[in-house]
Amino acid sequence: MNTVRDPLTSKNVRTVLLVAGIALIVVRIVLQALWSVVWYSESSNNMLVDVLLNIVSDLILVCIAGTIFYIYAERKHHEVSYDSVAGSVAFYAVSALALLFVSALVPAGIDGGRPINVVGVITSNLVAIGTFIISLVLAGFIAHMLLSRRHMRTHILLYMQVAVVIGIWGCTIVDALWAGFAILAFLLSIAGVVLMLMNMRRLNWLSSISFDRKIRLLWLSVCGAFASIVFALTPSFGSEDYITASTDLFVHSGAAVPAIINMFGFVFFVRLFIAIIGSLPNSGIVDRRSDEVESLAGLTRLMTGTATVEDLLKSVTGHAMRVCHAHGAWCELYDEDGLHVIAAQMVHEDWVRSLHANEALHRMLTQSAKPILVDSVEDALPAYGRSVGLQSFVAIPLLRENKRQKTTERTGTLVMFSTVEFGFESDDMRLLTAFGDTISVALEQAKLLEAALATERLQKEVEVARSIQSSLLPRNAPSTESFDIDSVTIPAHDVGGDYYDYVCFSSGSHGAIIADVSGKGVPAALYMATLKGVVLAEMRSALGPADLLRRVNTTLHGSMERHTYITMACVEFDATCRSLRLARAGHTPTILRRGDKTFVITPGGFAIGIVSPEVFDAALEEVVIAVEAGDICLLTTDGVTERRDANLVEIGLAPIMDMLEALKPTTANEVVVSTMALLEEHAGSEPHDDITIVALIVRGANA
Repeated sequence: MNTVRDPLTSKNVRTVLLVAGIALIVVRIVLQALWSVVWYSESSNNMLVDVLLNIVSDLILVCIAGTIFYIYAERKHHEVSYDSVAGSVAFYAVSALALLFVSALVPAGIDGGRPINVVGVITSNLVAIGTFIISLVLAGFIAHMLLSRRHMRTHILLYMQVAVVIGIWGCTIVDALWAGFAILAFLLSIAGVVLMLMNMRRLNWLSSISFDRKIRLLWLSVCGAFASIVFALTPSFGSEDYITASTDLFVHSGAAVPAIINMFGFVFFVRLFIAIIGSLPNSGIVDRRSDEVESLAGLTRLMTGTATVEDLLKSVTGHAMRVCHAHGAWCELYDEDGLHVIAAQMVHEDWVRSLHANEALHRMLTQSAKPILVDSVEDALPAYGRSVGLQSFVAIPLLRENKRQKTTERTGTLVMFSTVEFGFESDDMRLLTAFGDTISVALEQAKLLEAALATERLQKEVEVARSIQSSLLPRNAPSTESFDIDSVTIPAHDVGGDYYDYVCFSSGSHGAIIADVSGKGVPAALYMATLKGVVLAEMRSALGPADLLRRVNTTLHGSMERHTYITMACVEFDATCRSLRLARAGHTPTILRRGDKTFVITPGGFAIGIVSPEVFDAALEEVVIAVEAGDICLLTTDGVTERRDANLVEIGLAPIMDMLEALKPTTANEVVVSTMALLEEHAGSEPHDDITIVALIVRGANA
């Protein structure tokens, strides 16, 4: 048993048997050619030669039987299916008919029980071996079919059939001694046929195959029955038949074994033919169930794949049409925009819309909470009249469960129609209801997938925006002996348009800008990039903060999208006169600490991109403030002053001003860190908007 179950061992054994069989065939052909052709003698004239040839023949048959046994032993646990049966029957029928045809064309090469030439020796051996191979393959196939039932009674009956074959062979060998052996062989043949019929009463696997396959198998069984009965009757032709003469020459009375095996094969094929004929009436049901399972499985694969909603609906309507034998179909979906016809099959969208002009038909299609089967449109809707295209239809509502409101919503309808009355059965409605449930689930999944894709796109957009934003920010602060400056920006989950940079004016003095682009994501980040480019291009020519803001507004006005704007503030530190110059374009107020007091500096000005350059320039103000060592200038975006706590209370300016009054910093970084700590204390959660802080602290002697 281990040899059969181990694939590698089984393959090795088959190889050994095959090689040994070929070698023995060559040996037998050579021995028979030497004795019969060269020495011109019959093998029966010499007992030693006769025994030797028969021993070699028996060994060849053992090799053939062993190879076939191992082939079918590997299939022992395989279920019987159409493919395995059809393949085996086709192989047997073609091989058997081909051998019969070849044996009829081969010139008579046997005379008086002796091959007359070398060609006769070769052809007789090959015909005999081919006959035994085909017959033993048929026996292996039948045994495999019977043993698939795994019933002890089947095994016992099969063993009895093997005993019958051996008994018939033995009777034909010794029938010359007594005529009663021929009668016994005949009785054994009848007993074998009875055993065969008893052993194959049920062929349950036939009920699960389709009509087309049953028809193909029907023709194959006819071919198999014809080939097997011809083989079974060849011994009745006597020594004049080349197959009989060759097999008897190969083994004493050898023609009896293939004959009885093929007789069993004939019984099997006839039984198979009758079983197929008997199962044809239920083939329509089988095909329908098969189509249903295949269609639902296909829809499941589409749902788990990446198919769009439209592709899925087209596939659903196509499968449903085929299974229900409908003449057309469509799917209509409902939303706030009205009715949408999708996946129309064999009809035009405008024709479908025209059907809804009939109020009664419109109510049937759009308002019924249960599936509807209309066998005759003319009877059900007399006012609609007789239509060539629409005679009967099935309408399946597509429903979606609203878990929040715990209600069921109508999202659409799946419609199948026929151009003849009573074109559908109640079973069709059951199947289409399953299709409708599948569509409802698919639509819900599509919405979830769309939401997931939108979230994924937004996440990618956020990542790109953050990358752009981080690449635009300066790497080093231009601190000098006169002032120290430091900055930080913390992007929120939804990336906004916060931006800061350090500038150098035409006078050589340094400054800083802070800006906030309206909007979020990649568009805001791209405007930041544009702003940076404009600032770099204009700052070397700008005379100060107000002049820089004017130049930026003039350049960007008219090139920005509607409802998009930029708030911006710019501060310049003049080391010569120890002063700060500040201009603001609609940005968050600037906080200044002079000595122990803090002030809110709010120069006038519109945001960039809102008004024309003339109006912008007229409204823009610039303030100049004298400063001394230790004074602090704090620029922020609205993400700082509007930082909200758990109760949605904004921090505002007052706590920041109080913090600056109490602070004794020596570096700008301390100001930034303290401001961030204050924001964290106010609200520990993630910020809802970008946070940007630019702090400047004056160094050196008093102004």
